[in-house]
Order: sequence, then C-alpha cells, then structure tokens
Amino acid sequence: MSLGARTPLVATVVLLSLSSAGCFVMQKDHEAVAARADQAEKQAAAARAEVVALRGDLEATRQRLDNALRANADSSTETMTTKQRLNDLAGRVDEANHGVEELRRDVAASRTEIYARIDDLKRAQQVTPVPAPPPVQVPQDKTAHFKQLEEAHGKKDWATVRALAPEYVNRYPTDDKADEALFYAGEADLSDGRPSSALGNFNRLLKLFPRSNVLDRTLYGMGEAYMTMHDCANAKLAYEACDRRFAKEKVGADSRAKLQVIAKNAPGTCAPQ
Repeated sequence: MSLGARTPLVATVVLLSLSSAGCFVMQKDHEAVAARADQAEKQAAAARAEVVALRGDLEATRQRLDNALRANADSSTETMTTKQRLNDLAGRVDEANHGVEELRRDVAASRTEIYARIDDLKRAQQVTPVPAPPPVQVPQDKTAHFKQLEEAHGKKDWATVRALAPEYVNRYPTDDKADEALFYAGEADLSDGRPSSALGNFNRLLKLFPRSNVLDRTLYGMGEAYMTMHDCANAKLAYEACDRRFAKEKVGADSRAKLQVIAKNAPGTCAPQ
C-alpha cells in the first residue's frame, strides 16, 4: 500500500482514538461530579439533621430555663412570704414581751405600794387613833388656790397637797403653774410612800409640759420613785436623763451620786431582774 493511501487511514484511526478518549474523559468527569453531588447531598442531609437536633436541644434547654425561672420566682415569693410571716411573728413576740415587762413593773409598783400601806396600817394600829382631818376646802379663786397649795407643800401637809394639786390642774390645765401643781402632787405621793401614784403624776407632767421649769426635780423624783420600788433599771434611766440635762446643777450631782449607789448594788438596793 502506498504512502498516500495510508495517510487517510491513519488520520481516521487517530480521530477515532481521540473521540474514544474524549468520551472516556467526559464520563469520568460526570461520575466525579455525580459523586461530589451525592456527597454534598449527604452532607446537607446530615447538616439538616444536626440543625433539627440542635433546635430540639435548644427548645428543651429553653423549657428547662423557663421552668427554673418559674420555680425560682415561686421560691422567691414563698421566701418573701415566709420572711414577712417571721417579721410579723417577731413583732408580735416583741409586743408580748413589752406587755409582760410593763405588767411586771406595774405588779412590782403595786406590790411596793401595798406593802407601804400595810406598814402604815400596822403603825396606825400601834398608836392611839386620831380623828380624821376635816375635808379640805378648795378656794374658788385661782391665786388663793395655788397659795394654799404652796403653803401645804411647805408644811409637808401631804394630804392637803394631794387634795389641792390635782384639782388645780383640772380647773386650770393651761395655767403657767399647772406643771408645778403636778410636781407637788407627785412629791406628796412619793413622800407619803405612794411611788406608783407619784410616777403617774410625774409622767403626766412630762407629757403635758415637756419644757417645764420643774423638769429637773421631776426627773430626779422619778428616779427616787423607782428606787423606792427597787426598780434600778428604770431608776438609772431617770437619773441619767437628769444628769444629762442638768449636769452643772446640784440635781445633776445628786443624780450621779444615785447612779453610783445603783452601780454598787448593795443588798436590798435592786430587785432581782
């Protein structure tokens, strides 16, 4: 076969070879693309599954958080309610203790006054009875009324003072001398062995006339009344108040001396607390 005849045949063979190789290459590319697409689809499916799982976990976590918040809110509310109840209960206990303390002081004061009156009765039985004094005639004039009260106080006629002083305060409650009349009444009770009644008059004076010119003697008198009842705790408060307000005066020095007596607490000075 000549060279010219072989040339078309070679070209044909070459073209067929190239065509076959091209088809083979395209087939491999297609398969690779298909494989990658399949892999991508699998990855996408896995990602979607993971997203669904994460979403489920998120919802569960959110639900647990909501439950925890609600439980905490309920617990906080219950705690606040419990604390409020405890505070109310503590307040009631304090009120009860205060009432018991006041009752204890009242009983001690009444007991002391009863003992003093019993002593008076015993002394009265040991002496010759004397007729009762005539009733005190209270003057209708205010000036005469107070003058008679002062004279009775100066003579230490305590029965007359107790008759005149309260009546003066009742008739002239806003008078400048009403506080002094109350002090006279308290001093008369204290001197006559009636410390509880004396404290009643002294406390009334403090309430009605907090700026009284007899405040010094009133505070000291309260200390004396409490000491008579062996109530050193309240006597100390009264003497300390007197000392603070009137430290540079004689009544302040007297109060400090009484505070030293209380501090020493000799037998029979203070009642057991």
